[in-house]
Amino acid sequence: MRNRIAKVALVLGALGLVGAPAAAAALSAALGRTVILVSPHSPEVVAANKATWSKGEPVPEIYGIPGREPQRVLFAEPARLIVPEEDPSLTLYAVDKQKGENPLQVQTAWFAVKIAMAVSGILLIAGALHFGWKRFRASKAP
Repeated sequence: MRNRIAKVALVLGALGLVGAPAAAAALSAALGRTVILVSPHSPEVVAANKATWSKGEPVPEIYGIPGREPQRVLFAEPARLIVPEEDPSLTLYAVDKQKGENPLQVQTAWFAVKIAMAVSGILLIAGALHFGWKRFRASKAP
């Protein structure tokens, strides 16, 4: 029974060490989107900002209070995406942090991957120690 558990630990450990980062990378590539998070202004304020905006000024401030740098978001809701007509190369994502809206970011997924890899490493070590100890005892037996 212990051998079977140790084999499962070895297999799960190896799969976790390889599979978790691969799954996160695939998820980011398939469902991730690079956006600038903005705390949105009301439609009236956006209309006023568009009327007073001139070329060369930052675009995200028209639509809301922007975050510091672009973030990669998973499962972006299309209704929250804003592609400004002033700069179509940007993609803004409306998030009201005051209401507790927090999109799932890729960096959060990678944090979960680190935890999964640590657990997988422990499983792998435990399985290897079991078989190493068993082999050691077998070599010492008369």
